[in-house]
Amino acid sequence: MAAVGLARQAGQRAALASGQRAALVLMLASGLAGLGCQIVWTQQATLWLGHDTAAVLAVVAAFFGGLGLGALALGARVRRSARPGRWYVGCELVIAGWSLLLVVLMAPAGSALLVLVGAQPAPAWQWAVAFCGSLLLLLPATAAMGATLPALDALLHRPAVDGSTTPSAVAALYAANTTGAVLGVLAAAFWLVPAFGLRATALVCVALNLLCAVLAARWWLAAQALPAPATPPGKRSGNAKLLLLLAATGLLG
Repeated sequence: MAAVGLARQAGQRAALASGQRAALVLMLASGLAGLGCQIVWTQQATLWLGHDTAAVLAVVAAFFGGLGLGALALGARVRRSARPGRWYVGCELVIAGWSLLLVVLMAPAGSALLVLVGAQPAPAWQWAVAFCGSLLLLLPATAAMGATLPALDALLHRPAVDGSTTPSAVAALYAANTTGAVLGVLAAAFWLVPAFGLRATALVCVALNLLCAVLAARWWLAAQALPAPATPPGKRSGNAKLLLLLAATGLLG
């Protein structure tokens, strides 16, 4: 019996290590695709905002705003879900689908926003349309991006057969996602966009998101559902002081 227990624990450790490696690969690829799309969206926004500075400010603010809203709105539901792998696959499909739709819609949407801004707008109105328009235009994709990290962390941080849980992998996942983001910026700005154009770069990013969805489905969707871990008393994610501290560090960063 002892040997069977040790063999089971060894199998669980091996499966956990394999799952963590797979999650890191997915976060790397997803980050690369996400920031690659951001470069494309920034270049496209320049056409209707008029200059690079406004486009960078508007798209970056909309991008991170969408990430935050997605994590806030969906993170708790993902963590409570018995199948967070389905959430991750769904998020990647939403990102891919909306990014593909933006390949077609970005130009007419930009023209409509340009008309809304007007020929001689007041600065406050111009910036309001720039930020709010960009946020709404990108929100489905960016909100889904914001939910991918909680989904993968919840997928890895599941109860074992003996009731114990593995430590959260959010730090490693965030590091992998950030590394992918850096690679995505470099690849899109210095290679893909100059060599192949905005449309082709966007399609490459869409293909990466679809690949992430397919790989995640292959690795995890067949897994048996597990009971969602309960949130320990006094350790809820909505701690107001902690959220204010994190917001302040983000502002300073």
